[in-house]
Amino acid sequence: MALTGQLSVFNFADIMQVLGEGKKDGVLVVDWKDLIVAYYVKGGEIIFAYPVDKVYRIYVERNFDRFLEKLRIKKEVMPKTVERFLLPRLSKREGVYSFNQGFVEYSNDYPVKYHYEEIIMRTARTLSLEEAERKISTEDLVFEKAQNLEEKLPRVSLLPQEKTILSLIDGNKKVRDLRSLSEVDELTLKRSLYGFLAGGLIKRKVSARRAEIPISQSLLAKIIERIKGL
Repeated sequence: MALTGQLSVFNFADIMQVLGEGKKDGVLVVDWKDLIVAYYVKGGEIIFAYPVDKVYRIYVERNFDRFLEKLRIKKEVMPKTVERFLLPRLSKREGVYSFNQGFVEYSNDYPVKYHYEEIIMRTARTLSLEEAERKISTEDLVFEKAQNLEEKLPRVSLLPQEKTILSLIDGNKKVRDLRSLSEVDELTLKRSLYGFLAGGLIKRKVSARRAEIPISQSLLAKIIERIKGL
């Protein structure tokens, strides 16, 4: 799997949605405006962040445990690299990213402090209204809670207003209803819904009724005749 692009088009919430839902293994390289960082991904989670001066240096060592030994990095400090080289950058949109799947050989379990759902929500809080409306395009949308919501909630730290919005989602209320009942501004609401949706906490409500496409009798007769002639 090759995932490449501009952060101005595909932000970190979108990237982590793809990697997290797919439980991908590999290396995500981001060429920020001021720094190149390799983010090591295991099971869809960013477990380690490592700044480099040249991209080719990332691909010198494929065995992750041996790589940590060379760097003299202990497993317990790995989350601190994510804190330092990723979290402060989630609001930035200047950069080019590239994900290479299956390149690194992982052999153990590694500590994860910031799950992909957490990274998604933190990124969503930095979105502009225009960015948020890429997923929340109309106030007529209806959402329902994901079936595995209770499993996901411990993996993300929601703000009080986000908890309020999430509690109101019931598969019936439209976005405009959520805005009125939660008493939050439009940007806060759409940022929250974007994060919930990308993080898999909620999903679009699908109508039980399917739209029926009427077929005229004459058209139906032509279709039947054509089938008979095959």
